[in-house]
Amino acid sequence: MGETTLKDAKLAPPEGLLKLCRNLLQTSYEALSEDNIRIFKDRLLDMTGCIFGGDIVAEDRFFYDLLKNQGGASEAPIFADAADVRLPLVNAVMHNALHARANDFGNMAMVVFGEPIASHYGETILPVNLTLADIHGVSGKQFIANNIAAEDTVGRLLFTLPVRFPTDMELGSTAACAIALRYTDADEETAKAAFSYAAANATNPANAYYDYSQEFKYHNAESARMGVMAVELAKGGWRGFEDPFFGQDGLISRKVPEGSLPGNYEKAFEELGKTYFTEIRFKRGPGGMPTIAPAVLGLKLREQIIADTGTFDAEQIKQVRIFEPEGVRINYYSNPFRLRDHTNALFSYAFACCCTLYHGDRRVDQVQTEAILAHPKLIELAENLIMDHWNCTSKMPVYKAQAEMKNGRVYEAEAEFVKEMFVYPDREALHKKFWDQFNAFGKLPRSTGEKIIELAERIETLEDMREYTSLLCV
Repeated sequence: MGETTLKDAKLAPPEGLLKLCRNLLQTSYEALSEDNIRIFKDRLLDMTGCIFGGDIVAEDRFFYDLLKNQGGASEAPIFADAADVRLPLVNAVMHNALHARANDFGNMAMVVFGEPIASHYGETILPVNLTLADIHGVSGKQFIANNIAAEDTVGRLLFTLPVRFPTDMELGSTAACAIALRYTDADEETAKAAFSYAAANATNPANAYYDYSQEFKYHNAESARMGVMAVELAKGGWRGFEDPFFGQDGLISRKVPEGSLPGNYEKAFEELGKTYFTEIRFKRGPGGMPTIAPAVLGLKLREQIIADTGTFDAEQIKQVRIFEPEGVRINYYSNPFRLRDHTNALFSYAFACCCTLYHGDRRVDQVQTEAILAHPKLIELAENLIMDHWNCTSKMPVYKAQAEMKNGRVYEAEAEFVKEMFVYPDREALHKKFWDQFNAFGKLPRSTGEKIIELAERIETLEDMREYTSLLCV
């Protein structure tokens, strides 16, 4: 993507952004496709489970307590916590968004005009939407429309980025702002002003992954807070930039040659108001999506060992290896597993593979620091895993893994890297993921979980979203 010459002068900045703002504010439930609604309902259950699962991360407990101890106006619910405790809106959305991202288990990745693009918005947009839906008591249909309109807006902006990962995360506060705008009576000029503050105060947690810093999830909390604040600043009358994304020194224009627009700029407005782009990819294990294939490899090795020997004894494993295709970009996932903690486990090929090999699963309770330290053999396998390369000749990258046993037997498995990331969950898989996290949370009766599933599948029928959000508190 390079610079572009506009065919339609009516899309010149800031007119293009104003069109996006109008579409954001005017989108109705009736404009959405059946796929938009079906996939959203799956994502709602998926993210609700992640909110419960996020509560068990020991390293985050102080953060939740910190927000509660600050007190303030009793405005908004805090999910996976006491029903009789409400916080100022900005604190509540931070609390709820961090819960959603804590295990990096939420849905992500959009397909915009046929292009799969990494995105990290669901773990911010959906918790903010649930929080605001509770305050305003909107209907299920309005709740759905709010979410999809916001996702489509930020997805079209994402589509214009010359380099999308990890730059996509700079749009986190924009995503939160978009959903918050849906709960106002703002016009497009006010919306543009709000986006000015969201764009100018964007954060990018990219280095968090390399350093295994908790910034990767604080980013979602801060983006949620900033998105809400951006709307309040615009409502208060502060003026914004002429165009915070494509104008002078805009968030996106800074990433293309001076004086030009992104190559995909004009296309980003096609089918506006007719086609809505949303996140559609689901994670099958806690941690970054690239860890899915190594986790599949570990499970395949375990199944081979059991089929061959009739049992699984981790003590009989001498060495585990993962083979990446030659020429693939080496990143933090390939680093040795050394920290032995939750954050390191989320972004490690070695741990993902060895966890499913050792446990036969990779649930949120199994990737917590205390649980990792409780299994020295798992740590030994992960720390000693050897990352290697092989000459992969297939069109799509294939990863391989080997388990060498102490008796000299070697088991080997393969997994298509991209294909494993894009598997859409069936009902059984979707429900298992929810129940694993709900049960790990362990503070609500099973009947509540059953009710959540039932309502999520017919969320469009609710007259007041508080029928759903009330179930997310203890």
